[in-house]
Amino acid sequence: MVLRVNAAAQRRLNAIQGQLLAARLAAKMSQEALGEVLGVTSRSLRDWEKHYDSPSLGHAFDWAQRLGFRLALADRLVEATAFPVEVKHHHIWQMQEYRLLAPFLKARRRARKISQTDLGLIVGVTRSTLQRWEDGEQFPRLIGLIVWADRLDYSVELQPLL
Repeated sequence: MVLRVNAAAQRRLNAIQGQLLAARLAAKMSQEALGEVLGVTSRSLRDWEKHYDSPSLGHAFDWAQRLGFRLALADRLVEATAFPVEVKHHHIWQMQEYRLLAPFLKARRRARKISQTDLGLIVGVTRSTLQRWEDGEQFPRLIGLIVWADRLDYSVELQPLL
């Protein structure tokens, strides 16, 4: 299956990547320095910033956190913002961050009585992939999270760390 990325999801991804580029520049941090902190090459970071590629969700969590942000869900149907949690600076915090997002998406799917198979077809992934995303066994790529959230009337946003 092929992830069904529409123009709105691509614009959202580009906006997030653009915000992170602006934050890096405002922090007067070089691509080399940030890449070293993130454990990626400066070329990878350049490709993300120029929208040639998108980071994995784990790298997106790290990239945002290193620049003072976190990824959060904003419910487009009600006036609500992110679901905050204390950020711990070790590898497990990526899973903690992800577990702030996936349960809301799973709950929205269930509330709308949409099966994993049907939502998978809408998103462009298999039922088992969607199940692994919902259960936190596998992270989608950042664009995958954006598409998944969008299909359930959420928007993925950057939120300043508290």
